Amino acid sequence: MSFRAGGSVSLSNSHTPLSFALHAVRSLPVKGASAVTASRAGVLLVEDDLGIYRLSGSTATLWAGPELHTALADLEGITANETGDVVWALSEEHGTLVELRLGARGPRVVRTAVLERPGSTKNKGFEGLAWVAPRFSNTGRAALVAVHEHKPRRVCLCDLRTLVVTDDLKLPRAAKGLLDDLADVAVDPVSGLLLLLSEESRRIAVMQLDHAGLQLIQAFDLPLEDGERPEGLAFLSASRLAVVTEGPARLITFRVTRRAAGRV
Repeated sequence: MSFRAGGSVSLSNSHTPLSFALHAVRSLPVKGASAVTASRAGVLLVEDDLGIYRLSGSTATLWAGPELHTALADLEGITANETGDVVWALSEEHGTLVELRLGARGPRVVRTAVLERPGSTKNKGFEGLAWVAPRFSNTGRAALVAVHEHKPRRVCLCDLRTLVVTDDLKLPRAAKGLLDDLADVAVDPVSGLLLLLSEESRRIAVMQLDHAGLQLIQAFDLPLEDGERPEGLAFLSASRLAVVTEGPARLITFRVTRRAAGRV
């Protein structure tokens, strides 16, 4: 199922049907973008080895780099809480999670932790990160969800108070055939559904998380140019979903509408 410019895709099932309509495509003033989030500081982009950049019009300026913390030179994931005043960044190779708080003088590091890597052998690292609101958490507390790219492809839940991985979830068989890797994750702020992005498959899968684990709801292909690689995914607002790409670096946004409400 593919997007068309100005068109939409509906998820026609009984869980939480969503519709996505292509809204805008713009070039980004960075070499490549591997993650994106909305924050009180504005839209933040990750440029792999350089750090976190703040997007402002047609320019991007370094917002938090390796001089603030060395892990910010090896990033693949970024997310912010609902109010946008706390940002978490995740490094790929070592799984270092950096918590940043926004202040009058800019971001400051308040906590760090190293997330336990899934699997028992040398493997690819963490690629994406998203904040989970308390209303969607099975503990009633805010949490983080991180995705591990490959070998194995995993969705990991992290307790926000302890920064410890509490759940290491495998993809269901149906999703494994659709997602060759995991590049990022986003949480629908209305329903709590998880959206998993695959760079290799250039596809997003919508997943439900419940006591039985992950369940595939629907999947859709992204309207990308040849050679373009989707690496980052985030809701910029309840009605706007963003995808950032490399080769070239672009920001693609979709309008999101919903026909029913659901919960994780």
